[in-house]
Amino acid sequence: MNIKQLKLFHEIMITGKISQAAQRLSFSQPAASKMLVALEHLIGYQLFYRSEGRLSPTPEAFYLHRETLAVLQSMTKLESSFEKAKHGQLGKLKIASIFSSAHSLLPTLTSAFLKQHPELALSLQVLGSSQICEGVASGEFEIGLVDKSYAKGHYDEIEFNLPCFCAVHTNHPAASLAIVSARDFESEEWVTFSPASDIYQTLQAQYSALDKLFNPRIEVNGSLNALAFVEQECGVTLIDAVNLQHINAIEPRKQVVYKVFEPAIFEPIKLISVNSKPLSAAAKTLHAQIEAALIQICKS
Repeated sequence: MNIKQLKLFHEIMITGKISQAAQRLSFSQPAASKMLVALEHLIGYQLFYRSEGRLSPTPEAFYLHRETLAVLQSMTKLESSFEKAKHGQLGKLKIASIFSSAHSLLPTLTSAFLKQHPELALSLQVLGSSQICEGVASGEFEIGLVDKSYAKGHYDEIEFNLPCFCAVHTNHPAASLAIVSARDFESEEWVTFSPASDIYQTLQAQYSALDKLFNPRIEVNGSLNALAFVEQECGVTLIDAVNLQHINAIEPRKQVVYKVFEPAIFEPIKLISVNSKPLSAAAKTLHAQIEAALIQICKS
């Protein structure tokens, strides 16, 4: 028994004529007749008998039609699912990100994506960079965003350098400047990240080149924490473009202004993806959208 035979059976039940059933299925009438004979031979009994120029169903046919209809509806749904999967509209996206990108960038992109594909599910995990690298390398996640330049692993990667801006209180003398540098913050207290971070080390090198004192008094592990200290006039800080985009959109700080810092300081971020197996169609599309968004942010 095959799906064509079931479709023919259904159409004959609906139309009562093999000629109409054949036409609706784009079969020739002789081919449809042979197919019906083959089906009845296969099951060992008649499904229809001729009555007044029509094919009338046997009692067995009435019963079997309900089950046949259920199978055909399931096949239609299955065919639709195959087509949706082809265009990235089914399945579950599994991505992981460091905290900054998970704040606003990824929710913004994935929300639009999910609205376009209502049957697609999403798993977005916020983890440390090392865990994300391990998860992508093992295939646990398809896509990841990490903040450090780890050695090349078992994944594909694209690196971006996010420009950083200097956050100062509106009462600070530098608030009136269009562009600021380490010269404008001699002996200034800084709110910084870990001494191992790229931002910290680059900033320290700029002070050393000027033979000035670098004063990293307050250490935090998040940009929101850093800005809280700036609001209290406890120093200045540097914030990358992804975090700044989120803050301006969701949590603007009226007492803080953001200045271009020169020489420019960048925060490296990597978009990594699994290469031990093919990316799903949905992951390919989202990967391209994340890449385009990060390119645009880097130009800001």
